[in-house]
Amino acid sequence: MHRHRLVARLATCLAAVAALLVAGAGVGQAAPPTGPGGTGGTAHGTGTGPGLSFSFDVTEHGADPHAASGYFRAALTPPAGALIAPQGPATCVDVRGDSVGFLYPLADGTRPAAVPLTSILITAHDGGPGRPDSIGFVGPLPTAAFAGRCAPAVAFLPVTSGDVVVHPGS
Repeated sequence: MHRHRLVARLATCLAAVAALLVAGAGVGQAAPPTGPGGTGGTAHGTGTGPGLSFSFDVTEHGADPHAASGYFRAALTPPAGALIAPQGPATCVDVRGDSVGFLYPLADGTRPAAVPLTSILITAHDGGPGRPDSIGFVGPLPTAAFAGRCAPAVAFLPVTSGDVVVHPGS
């Protein structure tokens, strides 16, 4: 019972931190895309941002964002990268214009060990040639907190090296 309360408290704290990050992170950033999702698309990226490195390759196969494939990996920069390195398969991908949102459950091999039924929503923005890209996240949170949605949110971390490329479907 004690472990259950600890996990619940941790999830509540993470939700509060994520809400604060999303609420305060939009300064100087474009608003998240709105409107209905498109008809699929792909996105990939490899790079670094403040305190982290990441790579992803995801696909939305048609208009249903749950018809998705791909994988995401990240790590904090050393020495914290030895302790914190989330990864997992994309289970929901939503490509909207020059942004993508995707949800991934934390997989085996994640550091620290993943709490079951926990996911992270990633948002990446393709700034275009010669313009800055950005990436952001919400979570980790209980997967049910996302209610099956993965629309792009705010990408609040600048990609300082590397590239994010988003190709919407037609």
